Amino acid sequence: MIPDTDGLPARPFFSCSPEGLSIVDSSQASNLLRAESIEPWMFFKNGESNIIDSTPRKLASREGQQIAVECQGGTVHIDFEEGRARKVTPDGEYVYMGTLDERNEGMGYIAVS
Repeated sequence: MIPDTDGLPARPFFSCSPEGLSIVDSSQASNLLRAESIEPWMFFKNGESNIIDSTPRKLASREGQQIAVECQGGTVHIDFEEGRARKVTPDGEYVYMGTLDERNEGMGYIAVS
């Protein structure tokens, strides 16, 4: 589920790991540190047919409410304003068949080119 907001936090921090992509609201970091745990604002689990379906390596770019994440299997473009994702690989471009709410539910991708 997408947190109640109009998109990305004002000060997002992105962290890639073999488990997936975590986005933390860094404006809340001091509160989270006092609680001795940092809970992600949103987590994209690396899993078959999820939005992140291969190991994320790094945040490739960010422009407004859109990010591009370089992953082992291609580049995943996530649009927080539209609530959609697409993936570009050497084999073509694909659109995620679910919304960001369904990011970890294995909805899969469909080819668009």
